[in-house]
Amino acid sequence: MKESIAILWDIENVTPRSDSLFVNGLIEYASELGKVSVATAYGDWARGSIRKTSEALAENSFEMVHVPYNKKQKNSADMALSTHAVELIYQYPHIRKIILVTGDADFRPLLQSLRKHGIETIIICDSQSASEDLLLLADDYKDFRDLIPDTEDEDTGDQKTAGEEITLPESMNLLKEAIVVMNRRKKVTTLGAVKVRMKLLNDTFNENDLGFRSWKKFIMHAEREAVIVLDHTEKDQIIRLPESEQKDTGPTPVRLPNIMYSMLEAIRDCAVKSGKPQVPFSSVNNRMLEQNYDIKHSKYSQMKRLVKDAEKRGLVRSSNKGKYWFVEMTDDGNEYFAK
Repeated sequence: MKESIAILWDIENVTPRSDSLFVNGLIEYASELGKVSVATAYGDWARGSIRKTSEALAENSFEMVHVPYNKKQKNSADMALSTHAVELIYQYPHIRKIILVTGDADFRPLLQSLRKHGIETIIICDSQSASEDLLLLADDYKDFRDLIPDTEDEDTGDQKTAGEEITLPESMNLLKEAIVVMNRRKKVTTLGAVKVRMKLLNDTFNENDLGFRSWKKFIMHAEREAVIVLDHTEKDQIIRLPESEQKDTGPTPVRLPNIMYSMLEAIRDCAVKSGKPQVPFSSVNNRMLEQNYDIKHSKYSQMKRLVKDAEKRGLVRSSNKGKYWFVEMTDDGNEYFAK
């Protein structure tokens, strides 16, 4: 008998495009874990940014709780979701797993309460805004883009390649990038929080696959290699970049993987050629092949995976029209590419 699951979605915090097929992917993911007994979304359904999503929610039997937006009470949806989650503990004791679609740090007390009652929690978040401290309390977490279904438009292969796993040099650069991202967002780079951010930037990272028995062993190696500096405080350990890699204006930008730069260049070339900012995945892939970058022979076995990781960094935006996927560069992408 399948385990009963509840889905509680703070749609004001995680707001995919209405045409992204995320709702379908979320239901499919939850159904693989068990039987969806409760599915509720909270938000102001009069707001244009989420109104179109309500159609997909209704088709998938979501209960939609209307919480009018109020500047004086910005956390109204948070309160409604938290209250409902606590009620589930007592009203539906057979539900032992809850999927929370949010990345808001305000839900930390809720996760602590659910943990005390032995309920497994899975967070689906937007990695660009998610709180690392919240995700540390969850049993598992994913970026919402990871659940968006693939389409027939993509024909770059769906099997993992031999080079899929991240290498040690790549992981060191990923570690530095995670620190840079957190510094720019003025977040404290504790041991646990940095690991969460690394996983959000690249979900293939696993220190065990690199030969380290623990995350602490991985960090000690990075410290010995002078990749990072580890500061000890009374309450925690803080990771920072060496002084040599910092400027007066803050940490220097970390170089992206070469294949991501190639993709950004391909997007720019295709956009210039077509005269349109949005270009098909297939056009970008063909342009990259001309530049001797074959997706199939990289750790990104699909164009969608490469675009997804770039989108997590705010460098591109993806969209789909039917079964066809498109991508365009953001202002941050243009700025980063110019460096």
